[in-house]
Amino acid sequence: MPDSAPKLDDSINAIALLEEFEQRDEDVVQLAIDLIAAPSPNPPGDETAPAALIVETCRRLGLPEPIVVGAEPHRANVLLTIDSERPGAHIGFCGHTDTKPVGDAALLWRTDPFIGTIDGDRLYGLGSTDMKGALAAMLFAAEWLQRHRELWTGAVSYLFSADEEYGSASGAYFLARNGHVDQLDAIILGEPSGIHEDWDAIRTVSRGTSCFEVVVNGTQMHSSLSDTLGAVNAVEAMARLMVRFREELTLRYPDHPLCPTGPTINIGVRASGGVGYGVVPGQAVFYSDIRLTPGMDRETFREDILAALDRSSVVLEGATAEVVWPDGMNWAPASEIDLDHPAVVASRRAAEHVLGREAPIAAFTGGTDAIAFQGVAGIPTLAALGPGLLPLAHGPNEWVSLSSLQAAMRIYALTVVEYSRQMYAESE
Repeated sequence: MPDSAPKLDDSINAIALLEEFEQRDEDVVQLAIDLIAAPSPNPPGDETAPAALIVETCRRLGLPEPIVVGAEPHRANVLLTIDSERPGAHIGFCGHTDTKPVGDAALLWRTDPFIGTIDGDRLYGLGSTDMKGALAAMLFAAEWLQRHRELWTGAVSYLFSADEEYGSASGAYFLARNGHVDQLDAIILGEPSGIHEDWDAIRTVSRGTSCFEVVVNGTQMHSSLSDTLGAVNAVEAMARLMVRFREELTLRYPDHPLCPTGPTINIGVRASGGVGYGVVPGQAVFYSDIRLTPGMDRETFREDILAALDRSSVVLEGATAEVVWPDGMNWAPASEIDLDHPAVVASRRAAEHVLGREAPIAAFTGGTDAIAFQGVAGIPTLAALGPGLLPLAHGPNEWVSLSSLQAAMRIYALTVVEYSRQMYAESE
């Protein structure tokens, strides 16, 4: 074995050197707080503030100068690469810098969503778990890896991407379609991998997404004439249709061991219609969000949707309904990485070393940037290896545990060392 090859001793030494992260346990929390204070709600979509903070942090930590790319100046993607100066594979870690808006939940927050607030082992703030905490952990893992390049080979890149929360057109898809990730052999996403507890699984499946709208048309007129002239109330027809449509909808999908219950169906994630008092509503719209499982077919899916809508039309009572497939979010198929892929094996080993327990495999319940990286660029992508609990995302009082942030730094760093060994073993 050549001197430059990864050895078992490298992993043993790396585990011992993880003790150095104790000096960064407070720093990673503070950086997460700073990132929370750099707002990036999407929509409207502007990642300028967190991108600038990441660039500044790279300089402060003595990391290589990152590259900033984007289709528009305010949709910044920050790319950082560290080279071990020894030949080997190139692994990437990705985290998105945007968040959902505070939205209707503003009054339910007990703290200011843009001021990171610590309460015990919890850091509260918008994006704390989805996923600015992971971004902070990646940066300190990068610093450690640069100081210990003797422990690993190849290169590691960090992709701090824009626009994940609203379709990724300016983020992961932009990077995948413009050659910015072509050099990578695998990508690991820092999405929150916990559902019931921190780190309760490493998630290898990224569910796909199909979003669509159902437009219901009735008769708009003066509300006092609805009995006299027999108006068709679009909002009332929509309400009946939503209930019946959900009852009628049956989707065809192949069985998958990590997705035993099949796709997740939310027929009404939003509804709107009408003008207000005095007017019979002439149009109403409801928005549907369905999370796809691996192997689902687009044409079969659309047949199922249209057939269920046709069967449900008996409740329209004079109204009409049609499906509208919006650009960008109407179909993004699920993706998955092989369970024996070196990135998965390395992640599991690193997590087990740091957490002191087995890291089981599961599916991520939502969609991720894996859809772009693997589906468009063809790069095997692990859907979720990150601090935090997914149920806290997109809601009020979002928080991430300090202990999971601190574990994330260590897991990300050790994963690169283990990945080097896995890739070298495969090449022998």
